[in-house]
Order: sequence, then structure tokens, then C-alpha cells
Amino acid sequence: MPGNIPAPQPVCEATLLGDAGPCEGPRDAVTILDRHGTSTKACVPHGIRLHASLTDAHVLPGSVPGADTEVRERSRTTSAFAWLDHHQPPDWDKR
Repeated sequence: MPGNIPAPQPVCEATLLGDAGPCEGPRDAVTILDRHGTSTKACVPHGIRLHASLTDAHVLPGSVPGADTEVRERSRTTSAFAWLDHHQPPDWDKR
């Protein structure tokens, strides 16, 4: 890449179209299982957004101990498709 253009950063499988939020931590921190049995590996932020946006989804442990519990808990207060329109994911540092 030319000197001042950053290389594209890889994103996890759970990054949905239009979600410009960056991945944080391992891209396989959790696995999200949808109601049809399709599994998707995710970093914690994208796991939260994906879980909040699916019906009857399950969060399975991945490479980060305890991340599955964090994703389940935080997705309860996250809007479905939080990155669209006026929806914003909660600012967890201000809780």
C-alpha cells in the first residue's frame, strides 16, 4: 500500500453489512448460533450486535473465557441493528 494509506483491517465473520464498527480482541471470542444451526465466530462487539439482531440465537464459548456471558448480557440492552439509522450501541463506559 502507498505510504499514507492504511492497510484494510480484517473483520470477524459477524460483521454485518453497513456495520463500520471495528473488531476488538480475537475474532473468535464467541460463536453465535442462529435458530437454523448456522454458526458464526465473532469478536465481542460484533457478537453483541449480531446476537441482539437475531431471534432465538445462542452464544457459545469461544477463545475468550467469559466472553459468551458478556455477549449475552450486553446484547439484552442493545438495539437490533444498532449500527443503522439513529440506533446507537450503549456506551458501556458510562454505566
